[in-house]
Amino acid sequence: MNIVILGAGTIGSYLAAKLAEEEHNVIVIDRDPKALEKLSRCADVATRLGCGTDWRLLEELTEVSPQFFIAMSSDDETNLVACTIAKNLGYGKTVARIRQNAFLDHSRLEFGRLFFVDHLLGTELIVAHDLFKYIVNPSDLAVESFAHGAVQMRTVVIPREFQQAGVPLSQVNLNHSMLIGLIRRQVAGKPEQIIFPKGEDHLLPGDEATLIGETHAMLRAGDFFGLPQEKIRSVILVGGSGVVVHLCRLLEEQKIKVKIIEQGEENCQKLARLFPFATILNHDGTDFAFLKEEGVENADLFVACTHSQETNILVAALARQAGCQQVLALVSEEGFAPLLQQLGISHTLSERASIARRIRSILQDASVVSIASLYENQAKIMEVKISSDSGIVGSPISDLNASFPPNFLLAAIENRSGVVIPKGSSVLTPGDTAIVLCSPEAIPDVEKIF
Repeated sequence: MNIVILGAGTIGSYLAAKLAEEEHNVIVIDRDPKALEKLSRCADVATRLGCGTDWRLLEELTEVSPQFFIAMSSDDETNLVACTIAKNLGYGKTVARIRQNAFLDHSRLEFGRLFFVDHLLGTELIVAHDLFKYIVNPSDLAVESFAHGAVQMRTVVIPREFQQAGVPLSQVNLNHSMLIGLIRRQVAGKPEQIIFPKGEDHLLPGDEATLIGETHAMLRAGDFFGLPQEKIRSVILVGGSGVVVHLCRLLEEQKIKVKIIEQGEENCQKLARLFPFATILNHDGTDFAFLKEEGVENADLFVACTHSQETNILVAALARQAGCQQVLALVSEEGFAPLLQQLGISHTLSERASIARRIRSILQDASVVSIASLYENQAKIMEVKISSDSGIVGSPISDLNASFPPNFLLAAIENRSGVVIPKGSSVLTPGDTAIVLCSPEAIPDVEKIF
């Protein structure tokens, strides 16, 4: 596949190297000759010095018939304009990295359509949701976010104390904003079962149930099933990045007490305006004496998420030394994981890897925004854009059931109204995002349908 990437920064360079390893033909554009030289030394990619909004440069590159244009610069407006130019010059699909939440809010304006962008990628929001998953779901078997975090999937083990075991799912009084999308059942002496449940199916203690629904509702799933909860009541964040802003919003929604340590005075003032209920401390997070003074050991969780992975590693190690039991660090290099485990750091998350996974999902199919595998690839959960050419547009879902393949479930729909758990009367429209569960052999049928 021929791919043009705008931006040779940390994320753009990582993505270009990974795609080149997968034998894609990659061209990287950047204004910085040193960044391009550094990238060309470590990855088999072509480079072009120039501006991503220079239409003449982009037109020259149409000679290689690019199937994807991925704008990964640090400036939202540059990415959106570059995608608009690329699309109008005949590039295949366009992807824009977005940092401002306003561009991801399509309640009033559909910025993807306005700027000819096929996929808006809220990179800092993606990372914030990945961090949030570690924080609020430490005991879950799997957690994935879809539709820019509006939809969540959780896989949990049904406890022995579940009161509605054996009751048909059609009679289970589950929150209307979530559903049970998959059941994995292991019974001694019998082969493992992967069940795409219908109304007559039921849950048993020990089953692994994959739940899908609106994120806020999913956070209450533990109470419904009687799952043991490791309640997080207080979190200390170090850093003032966009990831911290998104993460702090998510934590405040859950009434989790937040303390932010940030060295930049201007950033502290901004954070104080955004989060009046949080404690904002203008200080260096690598000051061990200060961490002890602020009672780091009493926090339920400590998260190091500055812009620098080296700082994050140091800060996380200091917090662990200061006595905090649960420490999470945002680290780009996945190879550091064994070292961090030796330092007692509970979890690490790679920002670059999170974004690269989402990009790979987009490249797999133009209509598939993201995809996750379950149970050694026995089931897939996909985020699919509804095309205007789809034959199912405008028809109630109840009229479409016969056209859906076996082992298929339409789990959620995201549209301008928000997230909807579909009913028989629900109607899909072009531009909607559908979250679907299916078996791998059903994927070609799903792609044709949508």
